[in-house]
Amino acid sequence: MQFNLSTHKGLIATFILFCVWANPLLAEKEAHILIVANSNDGPYQETVAGFKEQLSAHTKVKFTELTLPQTQALSAKGIELINPDLVYALGNESTKWASLQTSRIPIVATMVLKDDVLRQSANMTGISLSYPLKTQFQWLRKFFPQQESVAILYNPAENEATIQEARQVSQESGFKLVAIPVATPKNLPYALEQLANNIEILLAIPDETVMSVNTAKEVLLASFSNKVPLVGLSDNWVKSGAFYALSWDFQDLGKQCATLAQKILSGSPMQAVPPEHPRKITYTINAKIAEHIDRDIPEDLLKNAKMVFN
Repeated sequence: MQFNLSTHKGLIATFILFCVWANPLLAEKEAHILIVANSNDGPYQETVAGFKEQLSAHTKVKFTELTLPQTQALSAKGIELINPDLVYALGNESTKWASLQTSRIPIVATMVLKDDVLRQSANMTGISLSYPLKTQFQWLRKFFPQQESVAILYNPAENEATIQEARQVSQESGFKLVAIPVATPKNLPYALEQLANNIEILLAIPDETVMSVNTAKEVLLASFSNKVPLVGLSDNWVKSGAFYALSWDFQDLGKQCATLAQKILSGSPMQAVPPEHPRKITYTINAKIAEHIDRDIPEDLLKNAKMVFN
């Protein structure tokens, strides 16, 4: 029988296509994701769980997970040696570590307070924990429908652009903004004394000089003493004495990050996947502080809060 090479090749090709069609997993390349988190604390675990659930539902994927202390055992180019298809970084320190490790491998980051952290490297995108000022002021109006003045303490070297934006947004929301510059921690006591001068609300923004672990107690005490409600930066601030704070659904935050990762793994260039804000807004309330400063909280806000500290 005469051997027909072209026919033989055609049969092989047909057989391969049939196998791929019969088993779709053979046609899908497994993606390797390196997850690096600051710690294994609850919010990090929830965010990672949401990310893995969402991504695994749409992509054949394997995960390598490290906490920040474990990265110390890696070489100077540990990520390059692991060679994942994508890095998922959670927390400021983990994000910084990943960005220093590689400029080639895509990084999706979250659990960082400031948007600009996600724009420092061309290979990075993600979801910051910050909400737009417009969103912040919309919620201020929900909690304080009758109030008119809002103060922000800020370091001009760090947040001058934020204050300029806040001036416009506050005006649109019907608030008078009182911007109080604090160039160094030494200036903070004098700045806090101004809360006694017809300030109705104190809005915290991420600021390493004013709103830090070292200054939190001083700011909270001034808010309590002057009965000026402080809108905090996180659940922990509310637990410690802030009136309320916008918060996060960490499970959904992870799923939102997975959506960005899926786009990148599907071939979208990094510039087509810009950083985002959290899509799902939650909040926490300190009812005891509300009682101390004689402020009523609408029942619907109490009912829909993520957490109420009593």
